[in-house]
Amino acid sequence: MAEAVGPTRRERLGVWLKDRLRYEWLLRRPAPAQLGIANRRERLEAAPDGLGQACLWRYTSRLHAPAVQPELGRRLLRRCLAAAPIRRRPTPCWPDGPPELSVLIGHRGTERLPLLLATLESLAAQEGVRLECLVIEQDSEPRIGDRLPAWVRHIHGPLPDSTAPYNRSHTFNLGAREARAPVLLLHDNDMLVPTGYARRLLERIARGYAVVNPKRFVFYLDETHSAAVLAGSGAYDARPAEAIVQNLEAGGSMAITAEAYAAIGGMDEGFVGWGGEDNEFWDRCLTRPTWIWGYEPIVHLWHRGQPLKHQKDNPNLERARAVMRRPALERIAALRPAPVSGLVSTIIPVHNRAALLREAVASVLEQDHRPIEIVIVDDGSSDDTAAVADGLAAAHPQSIRVIHQPNGGPGAARQRGLDHSRGEFVQFLDSDDLLLPGKFSAQVGALQRSPGAGIAYGPSLEEDHSRRPVERRGPMRATGIPLERLFPRLLLERWWTTSCPLYRRELLDRIGPWQPWINEEDWEYDGRAGATGTPLVWVPGEVSVRRIHMGDDHLSDRGHLDPRKLADRARAQESLLRSALAAGVDRRSPEMARFSRSAFLLSRQCGAAGAEHAARRLFRLARRHGARQPRRQLEFLLYRLLATALGWGQAARLSMGVRTRLRPGPRRGGNMT
Repeated sequence: MAEAVGPTRRERLGVWLKDRLRYEWLLRRPAPAQLGIANRRERLEAAPDGLGQACLWRYTSRLHAPAVQPELGRRLLRRCLAAAPIRRRPTPCWPDGPPELSVLIGHRGTERLPLLLATLESLAAQEGVRLECLVIEQDSEPRIGDRLPAWVRHIHGPLPDSTAPYNRSHTFNLGAREARAPVLLLHDNDMLVPTGYARRLLERIARGYAVVNPKRFVFYLDETHSAAVLAGSGAYDARPAEAIVQNLEAGGSMAITAEAYAAIGGMDEGFVGWGGEDNEFWDRCLTRPTWIWGYEPIVHLWHRGQPLKHQKDNPNLERARAVMRRPALERIAALRPAPVSGLVSTIIPVHNRAALLREAVASVLEQDHRPIEIVIVDDGSSDDTAAVADGLAAAHPQSIRVIHQPNGGPGAARQRGLDHSRGEFVQFLDSDDLLLPGKFSAQVGALQRSPGAGIAYGPSLEEDHSRRPVERRGPMRATGIPLERLFPRLLLERWWTTSCPLYRRELLDRIGPWQPWINEEDWEYDGRAGATGTPLVWVPGEVSVRRIHMGDDHLSDRGHLDPRKLADRARAQESLLRSALAAGVDRRSPEMARFSRSAFLLSRQCGAAGAEHAARRLFRLARRHGARQPRRQLEFLLYRLLATALGWGQAARLSMGVRTRLRPGPRRGGNMT
């Protein structure tokens, strides 16, 4: 850290008057209250489980009060380490088995070797997790391999030009290729972490997050204090920290699944030297589900600053600003390997549908277009579906690959399959649906003849398996007619089914990943595709079959009563509206008016089911875009007054009861997926 300038009299007085009481209150309360410490006027956001805080600013900041009154920082460090102690040991005591977490540490030279060895000792003290630790030495020749502990894997990865500056991105990309665990921890060689650090990282990854930034406070020790720690002292609070940085983004230490690391293109090796690469990488990480709420204290050991890193004329920082003017999704597409020309990748998520899976896969294998690949994602099946999927892959090893994962829902499963696919064209296929012969050849040909189009579609049929004999009918919704764009009709309903369209991968790279939702994630996904304004191309032949069989595991079953599904529907409607406006849909159009009425109805359904937060958000959305007529304005005003008087839940139940009596019988329409 740069040498600090002493505080002024005004700063001392300001801390006493504006900060001291808040610090005393939080430092005296039980853990994790200390995580709520921040600079005045900074706004914190609590983690979903309450065990973490994110400060809502673009990058990071130093705590001001401890710089003025160092004893406050010393007490904060003591409180943090009491809740999450740091220990060091020379060798780990992990159980046997494959690693759950691969720690990647880049290194160069011998000056910071003592810091690296201390960092490794804090990692060796991790409990309840099987780790592997890779030290990637980027130097003209190996210098430290024989000085590392036996349990550490040493990788020598020199740059092609031995005189080039250190390239941090290159070391992490090399380590990621060599890692054996499903989760990577990108870690600096000067940071000591608490004993439960790795276990807590994996707990958050297990919740569905692809990226975890766990750092709440980084305590930068001064030179004297660091020397004592390197000599063996465990008194980390013996002196106040030189500086305390909160919620350091990307740099220092962060976890990411190996799949997400590959999916976003790894780190950009165009950054040579120090600075900028972390910010650019973090910006791409945010396209995946990311845990941003810091909860861990980390102790940073002193070393001399890297050349140019924090200087304004650092060319890497200039490069980062220039590169990040391009959207993150565009940068991801540029960093990932190019798709295989002509290859059609079919992604099939499946959960407890062994028999139907065989039929779905057969309908893909029977296509006359080649080359093809099939990626089956077994989404936590509890019957014999996993074995059936593995059997299909064994029978067709050149065409079928299987991925097994805990149950996460269709959106997460489709994205997992997409991350593992390589095709120029992408087909999503639900495990209970079928592709009709000739679909790929017709749609690939149509896209090749129309290079500006991003999606090909055609007539889709429905099979009603509740009838005997099974009734096949169609075309369904608007799939039987040629349309130029997804909007404005998409604002009213998802007018095709998942098996109908064939997408260009270039389009999917632009719109970003599937949402890990359990309801209307498909409608929202196509909304983002429609927001690009991509042209559609229609083929006249029938292309797919949607099979209707409302079983207990069907996602739409009783969705009007499930608060979680209603919350997903609310988020989908908000995203859909943003996409429609981006596509140029007129706010005064009939489609927008109908969308507003639908959002108002969904708002009342959310309220009646207890999802009051979603009810409020949808009501505001419906009122903002639907109150253009005096009668509608009055309706919204009266309902808002009713909700204020009775509460959103009671107002919704009363309104829905009146509506049911006035309009008996089921109503058709809306999204039927």
